Amino acid sequence: MYRKLTRRRFLRLAGAGVAGAALLGGAYALWKTPEQASGAIRSVSRNIPPGPHRVGEFTVLLETSRDPADTILSVAHVSRPDRILWRSIPGESFVCAARGEETVRQSRAHLTLEDKVRDLHADQTVDRVEERGEGLVISGRLIGGDDPEGIGYTITFTPVTGGRLRFVVEVGEPYDRVYLTHASAPEERFFGFGTQYTYFDMKGRVVPILIQEQGIGRGEQPVTWAVDWKAGAGGTPYTSYASVPHYMTSEARSLFLENYEYSTFDLRENDRVQVCVFSSRMRGQILSADTPGGLIEQYTEYSGRMRPLPEWILGGAVVGLQGGTDKVLEISDRLEALDAPVAAFWLQDWVGQRQTSFGTQLWWNWELDRDHYPGWNSLRESLQTRGVRVMTYINPFLCDDVSKKEDHRRNLFEEAAESGYLGVDG
Repeated sequence: MYRKLTRRRFLRLAGAGVAGAALLGGAYALWKTPEQASGAIRSVSRNIPPGPHRVGEFTVLLETSRDPADTILSVAHVSRPDRILWRSIPGESFVCAARGEETVRQSRAHLTLEDKVRDLHADQTVDRVEERGEGLVISGRLIGGDDPEGIGYTITFTPVTGGRLRFVVEVGEPYDRVYLTHASAPEERFFGFGTQYTYFDMKGRVVPILIQEQGIGRGEQPVTWAVDWKAGAGGTPYTSYASVPHYMTSEARSLFLENYEYSTFDLRENDRVQVCVFSSRMRGQILSADTPGGLIEQYTEYSGRMRPLPEWILGGAVVGLQGGTDKVLEISDRLEALDAPVAAFWLQDWVGQRQTSFGTQLWWNWELDRDHYPGWNSLRESLQTRGVRVMTYINPFLCDDVSKKEDHRRNLFEEAAESGYLGVDG
């Protein structure tokens, strides 16, 4: 269905909140679980001014001594300086960088991602800490392998309206994997990451952030195996239409990324979290609130909030069905005879159905199929007299065999390809 994805296009579209990534097909994130990037603080400059440093409503403190193994970077809110919101691990690097080469394969709108990491720079120096306007900049070198000079990095903290703290980690190109490591208590539980269906607490797991087709089975066997064997569309426990790089913990700590590139949250170790972004620049924010509700309120100040649902949606069931005009009217008559309250019929197949090797699928060309739904306006008006709404469905998928459909009026796949929207080579 789709040809080879360009690397740049995939990395830009694969990350959080980019619903348009589904235009390239969903994603099936199957990879060899990478090892965590782990290093040490090699040195800390003696010229670093003592902290803490005030950054908006937060304080950033770099605790140092003659021994780099005692170095700790921490963030707290001024209202509760004893409550640490983010903290590095004593003596261990909190920033690492590497170069990576990902391989992306697709099968029926599911992607397989494998990443080869090389030239890892895991050790870190802290050379300067300076206040710049309202912000604070920490800089130094990242060292790895046989590279004694290393590469430069900066981590910048700036205040955000609403009581949030932004951080930006930058490393020199061509390094395109940035890792940020911070401490976690063994008993701390991690929740969130958007819409996740299998696990509630993500502690002990590696969570990929990739907008993708959910899959059929998602790890349950033998269903997943059978679907993978047939179409490579089984999915994993983490495949989700709405993954988000945002977590909250049982200790009311919360962090989210602003990156659109692919990212992972590695929570396998009891004492730490490692966030990785496929970019040379990681952007995110640290939140401060005492309750989950407060943290959600702060996050949605950034992300936006859903409009309240209309009153009619509470008037009865939303019935999802397929089958065409006659089938909808038949089901409507049966439900009305039972006095069952119905708010709406959700008609997923308004675009018509096609037969593929994977079974019955929709014509993803997003035109009303008047053969499948003859008398569409009459159907809608008939249901309206019963107080029932009609809901339809659309997604960013496009099918490339619309020419086989007799009554199609446009070919959206061809239009998208000609306009360069698909991000394909060859």
